[in-house]
Amino acid sequence: MAKNSNFPSYMKLYDLLKSQITEGEYPVGTQIPTEEQLCKDHNVSRYALREALARLETDGLIRRRRGSGSTVVRRMPLSTFRQGVASREDLLNYAFSTRMEWENQDMIRTDGNLARLLGCDEMREWQRMTGLRLGDDDQPLALVEVYVDAERATIPEKTDFGYSPIYQWLETNHSLTPFAVSQDIRATRLTQRQAEQLKDVPDACVLEVIRRYFDDNSAIYLISRSTYRSRDFVLNHRFQLKPEG
Repeated sequence: MAKNSNFPSYMKLYDLLKSQITEGEYPVGTQIPTEEQLCKDHNVSRYALREALARLETDGLIRRRRGSGSTVVRRMPLSTFRQGVASREDLLNYAFSTRMEWENQDMIRTDGNLARLLGCDEMREWQRMTGLRLGDDDQPLALVEVYVDAERATIPEKTDFGYSPIYQWLETNHSLTPFAVSQDIRATRLTQRQAEQLKDVPDACVLEVIRRYFDDNSAIYLISRSTYRSRDFVLNHRFQLKPEG
């Protein structure tokens, strides 16, 4: 490895293992050597090794299980999607930089469990749309569910939103203007079905982002629920603490 002597040992090992995986020396589905063997082979500390393995796991190249070692799950690292949210324009930019493939829509009433998860009233009727958000490389980025207050608006099937977000379409077509947005982020794990859709493995860690749009009477009329692989997604918030100028 062509790294200078001041380069951290865990980064040297990370680079080596990463290249061995991407070049197919450790094929997908196989295990890399044990921690004990890797420490011995590369003359590194247990700490350095675990730092290197953690980075490989963040890249999506391996999956570690206590007592079962580390298994290679893909050859190429996953790209990270970074979303910054500080303004209405940021929400628009998010839509412009990704693409939606809508799959299904139906009418539902929020029961107790779903109402608590979404943060809305029970037994309220919503139009639900489900789909897949794709990055600029057309790879799956997130599973998306959108809920529209059925008493205030409905969206025809096969509506072409272009690169505009749904809240903007509702504003244009139903005069529903968002005055505030709230957001919850929670950690969960992929189901078998979700893993197939996101081209990942079941039980992988994911981040679920639930966003609610409020009108000028503080009533929720639109909710989005997006499920991202945690290693794919970084959400950045920027707050203006002092007036500009």
